[in-house]
Amino acid sequence: MQVLIIGAGGGVGRALVQYYHDQGATVQALSRQQPPHLPGHWIQVTDYTETSLQRILPQLKQPDIVISTLGILHTDDFMPEKRLADVNWQQLQQTFYVNAALPILLLQQLLPILPKKQACVWAQLSAKVGSITDNYLGGWYSYRSSKAALNMLLKTASVELKRTHKQLCLAAIHPGTTDTALSAPFQQRLPADKLYTPAQSAERIAAVINQLTAEDSGGFWHWDGSPLPY
Repeated sequence: MQVLIIGAGGGVGRALVQYYHDQGATVQALSRQQPPHLPGHWIQVTDYTETSLQRILPQLKQPDIVISTLGILHTDDFMPEKRLADVNWQQLQQTFYVNAALPILLLQQLLPILPKKQACVWAQLSAKVGSITDNYLGGWYSYRSSKAALNMLLKTASVELKRTHKQLCLAAIHPGTTDTALSAPFQQRLPADKLYTPAQSAERIAAVINQLTAEDSGGFWHWDGSPLPY
C-alpha cells in the first residue's frame, strides 16, 4: 500500500507516518520542515504552491491513500476571533488561504498521480466547528468559515471527479482535539478524556479511511466514523 502524507512534519502528520509504517505501508511524506528521524521517504518542500509541487511531482508514486493535515488556527499574530469586532481582513485572508485554498489547489496539482480506475482515498483534515448546522456557540469566525469552505470545495470536487476517477473518495475528516501545537492554547479547559494523543488520532483517522468507498466521496466524517452535517 502506498500512502502519501502531506504536512507530515506536524504532530498528527508525524503520527500518521509512524502508524502507516508500522502497518507495513510504503510511506511518502511531504513537509516544509527538516525531515525528522522517522521512517518513510521524506521530501522537503519550500511551500505547497504550484511551483513547489510541480518540482517534486515526478518523485511521487501513485498512492492508495493521501492524507493532508494542512491547517491553521492561530499564529504569533492572531488568535481565533471571539467577537464580530475582532474580525479582520488579514486573519480572514491567511486562514482561508491555508485552510481552504491550499487543500483544493493541492488536489488540483496532484490529480495527475491519482489512479483513475483503482480505489484511492484523499483525506483532508477538517474540523467539526466548520459545520454550519452544528454551530451553536459562535465565535472563531475565520476558522469556522474557512473549514466550511474547505468542506464545500471538497464536496464540489467529488461531484466532478466521480466522472473521471470512479474509485476515488474525497473525504473531510474531523480528528478531534489532538495534543499538538495547533490546540495548545485551548487545552486548559478541555476535559482530559477529550484531548487525544497524536498516535490516537492517527489510528482513528486511518480507521475512518479504511471504511470509506467511492460511494462516500464528498462526505464529512467524525473521527469515530459517523457522518457530520455540513
